[in-house]
Amino acid sequence: MSANIKIPQTHHRLSIHIGVNGLSFIVEDTQTKDCLLWRNQTYTFPGNDYNEWAKEVGYVFKQEELLQKRFACCDVMIDTHKHTLIPTSIFKAEQAIEVLKQLFDVAYLDEINYSSVNALQATCIYALPAPVNAMVFKYQHKAKFYASVIPLMYFIMGRSEFSRALLHYAHAHVDLILMQGEKLLLCNSYAIDRFSTAMYFLCFALKQWQLNPRSLSLYVSGSLKPTHIKQLCAFFPSVTVATSATGLFATESLNLQYGPHFFPLCASSVEV
Repeated sequence: MSANIKIPQTHHRLSIHIGVNGLSFIVEDTQTKDCLLWRNQTYTFPGNDYNEWAKEVGYVFKQEELLQKRFACCDVMIDTHKHTLIPTSIFKAEQAIEVLKQLFDVAYLDEINYSSVNALQATCIYALPAPVNAMVFKYQHKAKFYASVIPLMYFIMGRSEFSRALLHYAHAHVDLILMQGEKLLLCNSYAIDRFSTAMYFLCFALKQWQLNPRSLSLYVSGSLKPTHIKQLCAFFPSVTVATSATGLFATESLNLQYGPHFFPLCASSVEV
């Protein structure tokens, strides 16, 4: 490793998104907002094989010299469905794993992490796969790990519509976030086996909170196909792809899959 590779990239943000649909590495200039590197890769093995996830992450690091530099800001988003929000006022770090165990089957090697969402006065608790964390730390010692639902929350909080929802679709689970004004109504993950199941959970959540689909602004992201978008548009008059304001991608399919990878975790995450 050359000496210049060890120099921290002060004005660059490395964003790594690791999920059941593949992984993405993005290097962004935090001053100009230019994308300096984008590397994506799909999987050919079961999405819950975390040792294989780690091998793929290490492979990309080895192939790209820029990724071997020490970044002052390295955010790692992992598509974990094992996440929950609780009021910060009652949150206790030593009880985080017990809270998750009440909701999910937490694996022995899962690492339990948490992150404050100050705007909601809440704390997000989530489980992370240890092999992936170890592989990233091998190259990026300042890496911070988050559930991928966190930047999605910040995105939907920043929208101006009164009644709004975000649906992030993956092949094994769907994340749903509902908001009215500044009030968060729902932030949950549901196991699914097909798109129609995701639609069911979305409609059920709207019925539970008595939200009218005709007056709802729906934002979508993930591995959605054109037929999925058509189905959504049949039920909702306002369907928008959730993507970065920088508009880096030329097609809707790329925006769906990779746009959220550019979302900042909060305002401070993009400061130099």
